[in-house]
Amino acid sequence: MNIQHMSREEYKTNHKNDTIWDEVVVRLLNNENISYYSIKRFPMGGNIVYAINDDLVLKLFSPFDREEFVIETEVLEKTDWSKISVEVPSIVKQGSIGKWHFLIMTRVSGELLIDVWEKLSLKEQLDIATDVGILIKQMHTLPVENYPHLNQTYFEWISTQKKQVSTHHSKTGLAPLLVEQIEKYVSTFVPSSQKVLLTGEYTPFNLLVKHADGRWRVTGLIDFADCFVGEPTYDLLGPILFNYYPTPALTKNFLSAYGMALTDSSRTYLMQLLLLHRFSHIPNYLEGHIDMNEVLTLEELSSIFFSDKES
Repeated sequence: MNIQHMSREEYKTNHKNDTIWDEVVVRLLNNENISYYSIKRFPMGGNIVYAINDDLVLKLFSPFDREEFVIETEVLEKTDWSKISVEVPSIVKQGSIGKWHFLIMTRVSGELLIDVWEKLSLKEQLDIATDVGILIKQMHTLPVENYPHLNQTYFEWISTQKKQVSTHHSKTGLAPLLVEQIEKYVSTFVPSSQKVLLTGEYTPFNLLVKHADGRWRVTGLIDFADCFVGEPTYDLLGPILFNYYPTPALTKNFLSAYGMALTDSSRTYLMQLLLLHRFSHIPNYLEGHIDMNEVLTLEELSSIFFSDKES
């Protein structure tokens, strides 16, 4: 298949077809005169991403995702990473094949947190939660003036989200009783005026860890294609919803390391922002932990997601 003529629907249909992408990657590497002895696709993620040998990563951006290419390139090139305590990729080469763009980057060492999280003891998970809080705090000290191409229309974006929030959550399958409460619940939300670099991606799929000096540590961060500029609280949702909330001690360590205390008002604020988050999918967060149909109010839901006290 000629990917240059691939429609959006064809791209979705063939996204998991490794035969197609293996051929594309080999052709690209040959065209760019990059020697290789192995290629292996990473199974997760919305982009086509390959490990090249043991030290490089190739990331393909479809014509439908060109903005992601621009964003990731800008963040990787214009950030002063000396202020950050973990490893991030460095761009080795960038270019295009027709309407498709690519980045060839150094491969960040370590294991994906998603692959080790369930094997860790509570003590080890608490250490990781602390590391993530510190990392996000560091990221939020970066000046945002370095990123002219990043979306900085956060206030307008929040306004748009408010208008479509109920429809969004209805489509995710959230219980109708809760959907009915959303519009009123978020009506009082006023975003902070503080502007920081947001990734929205501090999830176990984008954090790398290593065991060193007798403990597991967060040592790497990848995937900057969804970065934008907005208020800090937005970045705190991912770690809590993906990993921490079933064990409040993890949330406590994480927020304490970041420098935030949970109060009634901050819990409501977090819940409002969760409802407005562009990728929010509450049924997925609850699955395996809480029966959604037993939760009667959004206030009750906020106390489940954002608690630092064991019940």
